[in-house]
Amino acid sequence: INHSELSLENYDIETLKVIVVDDSKLARKAISKVLRNLGIECLTEFEDGSHAIAYLTENPVDLVVTDYNMPEVDGVALTKFIRQSEKH
Repeated sequence: INHSELSLENYDIETLKVIVVDDSKLARKAISKVLRNLGIECLTEFEDGSHAIAYLTENPVDLVVTDYNMPEVDGVALTKFIRQSEKH
């Protein structure tokens, strides 16, 4: 990973497409609030990985923030799906 590429200065924050995946509504809202305070406007929230996977099959995103331990499809399975997907 080239850390200079990860700098927020290299991105137009307002156009970043981000999803937040967590089975805790409180955690989703807190994470989304932090991201919005950074200037990220295009945020979508999901309560489990299965809903996120369904969304990702049709919608490319720039960043996924996910919980590790969730019912149905957890963060590990979601990450594996993303890495194996050619679209992302």
